[in-house]
Amino acid sequence: MLSSKLVCFALASLVFGHIYLAASEETIAVCPTDFVQVAGKCLLLDNKWKNFYESDRHCQSLNAGLLSIGNQVELNAINEWLPTVAPYSPELWTSGNKLGGTADYYWQSTGQKALYLPWKVGQPIATAGDCLTLLANVTMTAEGTTMSEHLLAVKTCISWAPHICQAPLQIFKTQLCLNTTAFFEAKVPA
Repeated sequence: MLSSKLVCFALASLVFGHIYLAASEETIAVCPTDFVQVAGKCLLLDNKWKNFYESDRHCQSLNAGLLSIGNQVELNAINEWLPTVAPYSPELWTSGNKLGGTADYYWQSTGQKALYLPWKVGQPIATAGDCLTLLANVTMTAEGTTMSEHLLAVKTCISWAPHICQAPLQIFKTQLCLNTTAFFEAKVPA
């Protein structure tokens, strides 16, 4: 009789404990260290001049890939962000390329065909190369230097430019945990 009451008490405690945890759970999304959230992506600018292949390896060493652009909203957000982090960088590597003998461009970081290609005027130039950069026009006047928005341009993959790495948002669930002496919050990867 006593053992059946203990089993019932244990089951009731277990059920109520899970209800409590579910009621105090929150999901958060954060970027890896040194990355900044821009348009739902985590971006990191590297001003060091590298070719496409070195840039790609650098991003992979950070558990990231080179930048891919999915739509106009992302491009607008990136163009708003760039003047604050790269005011003097008119050209930056993306993951876009048509390596492997294909006629279409692909985002190497996602493996998806590049459907949104906001070309700079006069681009693409097929003989210019197989890799894509974001390129802006620079205008110098007596008042100062201005840069247009960055749009896609074709470039040979062994040329040098700075690059932008892109990492996925890290999703965590925070749970309010009860300790006999204190409350504390734990972040659990989702």
